[in-house]
Amino acid sequence: MSDRRATDNFAHLDAIGRATQAEVMCVPAEFIDNEPGSVSDLATKVVFGDLWNRPGLTVRERRIVTLTVLAMLQANQVHGPLHAKAALDSGDLTEDELREMAAQIAYYAGWPIATAFEWTVDKVTGKKTEVEDL
Repeated sequence: MSDRRATDNFAHLDAIGRATQAEVMCVPAEFIDNEPGSVSDLATKVVFGDLWNRPGLTVRERRIVTLTVLAMLQANQVHGPLHAKAALDSGDLTEDELREMAAQIAYYAGWPIATAFEWTVDKVTGKKTEVEDL
């Protein structure tokens, strides 16, 4: 790991990545503490330090793309809920907009994927479905 720290090509993205990650994910910056060279560290530096700061899409638009991809991957255990909650907490998307995304996803990606995404919305809004408890 020490060799990676010595050749960290993304070190210049650390501060902006931490600030952007805190803003995008609606968490205090002090909660972002990654082991240098870890996947989390790379996500902070590259995903949040670079990708989320590129021109061309707003943060809201990036949220929509990210949530759609996470829905397609059925990433409803960790990343889906984290991003859905951040979208709600930031005010970038409303619950109604997230549910409308589920409807759009249903027609283009399939009902099971849309249903899983809607359960993610249920999870972050505190609404549970009976099926989740099975």
